[in-house]
Amino acid sequence: MSCGNESNEEKATLISNKVRAMKSELILDAALTVFSRKGVAEATLEDIAQEVGFSKASIYNYYPNKERIIYNLTIREWENFLEQLFNSPEFLISPEQSFEENLRRYMLLQLKTFVKHFHFIVSVNLTEVFKSEDKDKDMLREFIEFKDDLYKRGLLKIYLWAKDKDEIGTMVISSLPESSFCRMIDGTILGVVHEWIYNQEIGNVEEAVDFLVYFIINGIGKK
Repeated sequence: MSCGNESNEEKATLISNKVRAMKSELILDAALTVFSRKGVAEATLEDIAQEVGFSKASIYNYYPNKERIIYNLTIREWENFLEQLFNSPEFLISPEQSFEENLRRYMLLQLKTFVKHFHFIVSVNLTEVFKSEDKDKDMLREFIEFKDDLYKRGLLKIYLWAKDKDEIGTMVISSLPESSFCRMIDGTILGVVHEWIYNQEIGNVEEAVDFLVYFIINGIGKK
């Protein structure tokens, strides 16, 4: 009898955890919609609660503040990015492909992801979010650790595959520290996005990727 009760309790706990996870995801979905529509600064927890159909008090059961929602939303979208990078036929990277092709696919996926969430990206500044949140000063450290792990699971694989095949042996970037290579690639992609933000217009993704790949592979100076 006791074992049966424990089993029922375990099932109830499992169901409760699944429901909580689903509601947490619904809140993040609603937040992304609201942030994209109103911008991060103007959006409130009341707006998010109204979008998802929960009370504001219910939101607090999952996230203590708007900053934590932004943080968790950002982490989720990066995880989705990695999921596509290793499972989507269009963006799949692998050691069998060339350095150039892997780089192209990575950049194409990242820019398309930015385009998909452009208004949210334009309005959010994670550095300011971390600075403004006094109750959870670990967010910046957590995000830095997550980003380093993200590099290891994505860009760094592309770099190491290329080095193993001696595809970048004669390139200047072959002497770069691994972390510098990852940040350099990230920086070139963000440079395109910042240009779009400055112009208040999304450019041609394919053309941008073609230029970035050429720039990294060949450089822009005369030989």
